[in-house]
Amino acid sequence: MRIERRTMLRHLAALPVFAALLLVPLVALAQADAYPSKPIRLVVNFAPGGTVDLLGRILAQKLSESLGQSVVVENRPGAGGNIGAEAVAKANPDGYTLLMSNGPALTTNAHLYRNIPFDSLRDFVPITEVGRGASLLVVNPSLPVSSASEFLAYLRLNPGKLTYGSAGNGTGPHIAGEMLSRTTGVPVVHVPYKGLGPALNDLLAGQINFMFDGGGSIPQIRAGKIKLLAVGNAARLSVFPETPTLIEAGVPGFKNDTAYALVAPVGTPREIIARLNREVIRILRTPEVIERLHGAATEVIGNTPEEASANIGAEYQRIGRFIQEAGIRSD
Repeated sequence: MRIERRTMLRHLAALPVFAALLLVPLVALAQADAYPSKPIRLVVNFAPGGTVDLLGRILAQKLSESLGQSVVVENRPGAGGNIGAEAVAKANPDGYTLLMSNGPALTTNAHLYRNIPFDSLRDFVPITEVGRGASLLVVNPSLPVSSASEFLAYLRLNPGKLTYGSAGNGTGPHIAGEMLSRTTGVPVVHVPYKGLGPALNDLLAGQINFMFDGGGSIPQIRAGKIKLLAVGNAARLSVFPETPTLIEAGVPGFKNDTAYALVAPVGTPREIIARLNREVIRILRTPEVIERLHGAATEVIGNTPEEASANIGAEYQRIGRFIQEAGIRSD
């Protein structure tokens, strides 16, 4: 009887702890149900006007409508997106501070910058990859080519003579040009600028021969001021369905695009991540948003947090290997 009584007393003593453990998921669910109870800050780690900013503002507007709370965009540009990313990495992981970023800030910068004060793989939890941006191979009309295959043939006939512009050393367009050079085995001359705008202006003026652009050149392409010959994406783009990829044009394995991602600080409750994921995917499936993204040369993704995390990790490794092999450095 004494043994049974002691056993019973131990079980009774453990009941409050057991009950508390049962309440943990209930508390988390209650927090998710109450979320959001105040405005959400959506940090965009680039200046207003670019594709990252456009995507952030589309999501902010639509999330404000569906969540019933204001989602306020805060632009924090600088250091290739590192400044805004750092601010979110160090924020309270309560679901009220989010980051809308392009891929390089999460996958490329760690291989280019020294002493970055955050770890892009450990300090963030992905909500979803929003869309995949374009890598448009555009040339000055004076170049005597009218197709991607003709461009590649002309490139091989003129090793070391063609010049291409970028937004600066270590930027996506620089990496794309270096990738083209290494995969074709033909040297080209890199001309770095302080942003893609000045590079595009010099392309229009004939000061450089070609460049890889993320979408800012679409008006000039449509106006016939520059030629679009191919895309550096793994697949064709909805906005230019007739334009081949460089892989199709004869550059095996060429892939240089970027996935824009919505992420939160690590430690953000997974119930909140799951809810945001559902809301954003629903938004990305609407015809209006699909049309707006396609107009910005961006293909809709909208995947699970787990899929986004796996993709970001894989790209981190892939682009890191290439940067190391090519010896690329940032400004």
